[in-house]
Amino acid sequence: MLSNHTTEEDMLFTGTAGRKHMYFVCGEHLLRNRVYGKPLRILADPIAVPKGGATLSAVKEILNRLKAGFNVCMFPEGKRSFHGETIPSPESLGKLVKMAGCALVTYRIRGGYFTYPRWARDNHRKGHAEGKVVGIYSPDQLKEMTAKEITDIINRDTYENAYETQRREQWIYTGKNRAEGLEKVLFICPSCGGMDTISTDGDAFSCTCGLRGVYDDYGFLKGEKLPFDNVLSWMRWIEPEYDRFVSRHGEDDLLFTEQDVLLYQMLDNYQNESILTGTLHVFNNRMTVEGTGSSEDKTEPGYEFCFRDISALSILYGNILLFTYKGKYYGLTGDSFRAWKCGRLWHLTKGDTDDRTKEM
Repeated sequence: MLSNHTTEEDMLFTGTAGRKHMYFVCGEHLLRNRVYGKPLRILADPIAVPKGGATLSAVKEILNRLKAGFNVCMFPEGKRSFHGETIPSPESLGKLVKMAGCALVTYRIRGGYFTYPRWARDNHRKGHAEGKVVGIYSPDQLKEMTAKEITDIINRDTYENAYETQRREQWIYTGKNRAEGLEKVLFICPSCGGMDTISTDGDAFSCTCGLRGVYDDYGFLKGEKLPFDNVLSWMRWIEPEYDRFVSRHGEDDLLFTEQDVLLYQMLDNYQNESILTGTLHVFNNRMTVEGTGSSEDKTEPGYEFCFRDISALSILYGNILLFTYKGKYYGLTGDSFRAWKCGRLWHLTKGDTDDRTKEM
């Protein structure tokens, strides 16, 4: 079963869609949680995929369980969308389905994006969410299709544009401090062009230039002279603006800094080891972190990560950057850390030109 990904509870939707038990493919970071990580590993025995790490072992485990006769549920996006539009799956997913040789069920969830936007600061909202089976395809049907045709079907069946749906349905989502966290993704002002000039407070957001607005009960943005009424449109405008900003600078130019960022290493025993807390300097070709170490408050010499040597990268929530650097698995996080900026920069340095491939 393949489904779009809108909430942290999506497995509850897909899990009730079938009568038999399913093994879920989940982010490896969930198994590191100090509260529910161990019970999840023991009771659910999920197939873990490292965010920002290698996925080959997960693919092998998916195929092994399917061949053993078990059902597997996966959310191809691997993360919740920042803006409410489903992130397209690559053709490799169609190849995986053909390798599996089993039946395929597609599932779509609507409304979930607004209950807990990925950029939000741990503020859940009460409101409508629903899911349903879209398509059922037999092994014989899939055998006659190419990998691309299967991928196209998956992308069609699981596609959801939260704002298109919301304009029709007008579901209400209630909660506190609904705008807080928007500055992690809406970091360029459409009025003055300033970067990192947007701040949030409660349900409101504003720029130092005077632009103001609110995030309302329906998930839309309201404000005088505001050119966008939704997060999706604003982010789609930011993407090329940010790319042009990056292109105007040389490789060794400092693009921006982030304060109070924690650097840590993720170990094989599901534990995280803090390295240092300090300032992140982001250049066109690398990131450096300088600050105070976790042991005895000593000053560390600093760490440098060249983008060309980062083999895999992903973002957790809106402020955690996970990546593999020369075979080691690291994380960067901070309360106000805008991880999206670093993630897209990594894609740009790799030469990715398709906006869809730069989704985090």
